[in-house]
Amino acid sequence: MLRNLALSLALAGLPLAVMAQDAPAPKSVRPESLSKYWVMMHASIQADVPLSGKNMNVPGCATVSFVVESNGRTSNIKVQKVEPAGDLATVAFSAAANLQFEPTMINAGRDRMFSSLIFPFNLPPDPEARTAIMQRCAIEPLLWSNPASRPAATAAK
Repeated sequence: MLRNLALSLALAGLPLAVMAQDAPAPKSVRPESLSKYWVMMHASIQADVPLSGKNMNVPGCATVSFVVESNGRTSNIKVQKVEPAGDLATVAFSAAANLQFEPTMINAGRDRMFSSLIFPFNLPPDPEARTAIMQRCAIEPLLWSNPASRPAATAAK
């Protein structure tokens, strides 16, 4: 029964996967430039959080790359970096999957964009300590590439 359900779900997603292959490649933008094209719809983000896990209560961060699709939802989500190593990657992936965006006036065509964000976790109140933790998740700007391969090192401003 579960195999049939899994197969049905996989087949149901097939047309969406085929359509995504036909779409033009997303434009790569630096995280600080994403808001020129797409703005987040909600001030808070829902995420699935396990009851326990490695380094779940430790201050940390995770950098996640994704494509903002023409409908404002995210796809091609990949956790690029997690500090400290542990189960916060699962939470960051879930948070990125729940992001929703609206296009800006400059992006009236609802162009797809590839970018990344750093998600903070359990940050201390001290601004210097917060900055130090977030800097550990900084990565080089990414360029879109085939989801099966790793992104390259630079992106447009």
